[in-house]
Amino acid sequence: MIKLYHFRQNSISCRNFCSRLNVERIADFPQKYETKNAETFWNNVWKQNNFFNPLNNKSLMTMILPPPNVTGALHLGHALTITIQDVLARWNRMKGVSVLWVPGLDHAGIATQVMVEKHLKAKNGVTRLELGKENFLKCVEDWKNEKGHIIENQLRNLGSTLDWSKQYFTMSKDQNNAVSEAFVILNERNLLYRNNSLVNWSPALRSTISEIEVDYLPLTKKTELQVPGYDRKISFGEIIDIVFKVKDSKDEIVVSTTRVETLLGDVAIAVHPEDSRHSQFIGQQVWHPLREVFIPVIADSFVKQDFGTGAVKITPGHSIQDLEIARRHNLEEIEVIGEDGIMNKNAKQYEGYPRFVARYKILNELKNKGILKNIKDHAMLVPICSRSGDIIEYIMKEQWYIKTKQMAEKVVDSVKNKELKLDPERHEKLWYDKLNNIRDWCVSRQLWWGHQVPAYSCEINSEIHWIVAKSIEEARQISKTKFGSADVRQDNDVLDTWFSAALLPLSAMGWPDKKHLQFYPLSLMETGQDILFYWVAKMAMLCTELSGVLPFKEILLHGILCDSHKRKMSKSLGNVILPEFIINGISLSGLKEKAKENLESGLLDEAEFKKTISVNAKSFPQGIPECGTDSLRFTLCSHNIKEDRINFAIEECKTFKHFCNKIWQASKYVLMVTDDVYVKLPENLSTVDRWILSRLELMVEIVNDSLEQRNFHRAVSAMRQFFHYEFCDFFLEATKIGLESSEEDIIKSHRYCLITCLETFLRTVAPFMPYLSEELYSRLAKKLPAFSSVPSIMKTQFPTTKEINRRDCELEEQFDQVIKNILVLRDNLSRLKKNFVIEAHLVLENKHEYEFYHSIQNFIITSSKIDKIEIFYTDDYTVNDDSTYIQGAQCKMYYLLTDKNTGMITKTTVNNNDELQKEEKPIKKRTKI
Repeated sequence: MIKLYHFRQNSISCRNFCSRLNVERIADFPQKYETKNAETFWNNVWKQNNFFNPLNNKSLMTMILPPPNVTGALHLGHALTITIQDVLARWNRMKGVSVLWVPGLDHAGIATQVMVEKHLKAKNGVTRLELGKENFLKCVEDWKNEKGHIIENQLRNLGSTLDWSKQYFTMSKDQNNAVSEAFVILNERNLLYRNNSLVNWSPALRSTISEIEVDYLPLTKKTELQVPGYDRKISFGEIIDIVFKVKDSKDEIVVSTTRVETLLGDVAIAVHPEDSRHSQFIGQQVWHPLREVFIPVIADSFVKQDFGTGAVKITPGHSIQDLEIARRHNLEEIEVIGEDGIMNKNAKQYEGYPRFVARYKILNELKNKGILKNIKDHAMLVPICSRSGDIIEYIMKEQWYIKTKQMAEKVVDSVKNKELKLDPERHEKLWYDKLNNIRDWCVSRQLWWGHQVPAYSCEINSEIHWIVAKSIEEARQISKTKFGSADVRQDNDVLDTWFSAALLPLSAMGWPDKKHLQFYPLSLMETGQDILFYWVAKMAMLCTELSGVLPFKEILLHGILCDSHKRKMSKSLGNVILPEFIINGISLSGLKEKAKENLESGLLDEAEFKKTISVNAKSFPQGIPECGTDSLRFTLCSHNIKEDRINFAIEECKTFKHFCNKIWQASKYVLMVTDDVYVKLPENLSTVDRWILSRLELMVEIVNDSLEQRNFHRAVSAMRQFFHYEFCDFFLEATKIGLESSEEDIIKSHRYCLITCLETFLRTVAPFMPYLSEELYSRLAKKLPAFSSVPSIMKTQFPTTKEINRRDCELEEQFDQVIKNILVLRDNLSRLKKNFVIEAHLVLENKHEYEFYHSIQNFIITSSKIDKIEIFYTDDYTVNDDSTYIQGAQCKMYYLLTDKNTGMITKTTVNNNDELQKEEKPIKKRTKI
């Protein structure tokens, strides 16, 4: 074992030593890490060298990036997804795995159409209908090209290693071919049908929308909401009790409803069969005061006895539950509200009125008739279209449906059989619950922007027949053969965006052209947990049905990104942050200008704009400082991504920017204390060098294991623990005394470990901090032979424990105790006045521990920041009877303070509050025997 030199009071400081001997080695090394220049440079290097294309080897990892919608720019939620996938892609490449990571853009039918409509209204004052379909779609195409370019630049600037040669767009010709092929196959397998049923309908959009586009606003009492198309706010959160008179009787039934405007579509009154309040009326009839007809009283166990009075009206034309009841009892189905939200002819005298205007008029009529018994507050969920802000209406619509029950059973079994891994596992129960109770999937949408349904109608003898075909030519041929007429018309509807998205594991890899399916199935599907059933489950079902193989082996779900106040980031809350705001920094006035641009372009409405301005002023009064991409990525990975909510704070990015600078400065130090000579592994390593190599191996082990388990926060914690605290705060400081000495063995030992730790750490952190690691590695490789000469750090091997092979758990445990004592020394030092010269004595009772402490005396001195520390074995140390000490780990600590002015030695004691007390009197200095 090499002993470290004891501290020499008159020695030259290491800083001066390094500056005098090695200043020329850092002459071309910038004082600090400049993020912008490095990021631009390395983006160009990666792009020019095609480093992201898959290699031709047997080991393969495949992923697709969840395609961003072309509605606008990427936000921090996208940055989280991108960072997670990119870390895994870079890590696997450095392990020698061939990686294919495919980028794409989603046309996002409803969202994009709405956004472009808002933009056209804000900029040009025109509507979609005024423009016409052809001109409007040209505007959408221009929008898509502009936003697509912005998104691609954002993806590159986030450091994503996507294979751009495989980029797709969900409305491209190839994607459309895949969509048509899938639709035809489903039809051939009898999994497709057309049905007249209730759908989620947005009158503002004039389209069916999926469940994911419906937000449910919880209310506990009467609340007035602004509804598009209405000048005044509309009341919700109320329940109305209405009197219905029983036929041929003086009895009455009081019926409760929250939807007075649908009264003219009532076809029955329903009660629970076991409800004693109403059981005597079952089978009788009541007079409907508005329809002016008798309707039956029926019994159905679906009725909730605690809802209102326990008697409810059945309106199958505007309620999914009522429709199910009506069909069980063979009741009539009446619609009173049209697709435009206007009351139709079935509403009689209310025809032509908007539905919520009709509500108030009907309430007045009920009052006038004396049959409005009560209006009171009522807890309810109001379904709101997330795209338009409109209140969802349920209307009857003939649409295309996909049968999902059998497909769902297959993917449920795949999770049970462990063929498909859900991470985190807690989502398994929800997976089973949702898919075991799945409804058939309505895939029709009444939009202009999207894949037109590949189905064609043919009218024969006033009867409509539908033909599913890949093209109109094929449909004509089928129709001519089957019906003797080639006169067919394609369905005007488009397909749900999620249908084309559900095909992506196949279609992004070239399906239905099977020669491209060498990259199917995907190794991993990573996305947000909020779209598990809207997208991931649909991919699992549809791709398995079409290919016979699960589309991925592992599903990794991350939580919802929230702000520092634990609120989901949204335009309505005004807390959306773009990645470039953090990467490049932005002033408060710059944030205001960006918000103003979004207002003028229609991306924000007036309320959203005001909220954004207010939130920015409170959250970022000084603006957002430039943090760089590496700091942003490291911050995102520092959180447990598997939690339901991930709370993000700019302050964390600032902290990790300082960490980046610490890595930069430590690299400069290593250059200053080394030369161009290759340092091989010394035969004998000092104790402190053996310790840091052991900790290095542990760090590498934790990072690899954490990435295997997708626990990014543990990997970040391990890297930070090693480099910031163990390497910089302790080891690097400890080397300064040894490197000042004339002992060649000590110098070589320290130099070897400094270089080895830095080189290994840069390779370890590379997937998380690609720009900093590239910049440092390329600079250091020019002057340190131990660094590989490579065009990119991505071409090096990711560290393994085998390559280090220096783990010493016993030594680490010993150092743990030493560091505990050092922290006590530091803590006490910070509380002592500067006018004292401090000397500390560490007295150990165990001979083995004494020898160990003595061997790392320099480590203790430099780490504690106390210039005079001596190590004693208890038998060799005498103290005065009145001396006191601090009990440390394994040792007793004595302090001697010498007043710089008087030369008086001050004895220190410790009171109950651990505060150092000073007693100014001469005491005998402890000496060795």
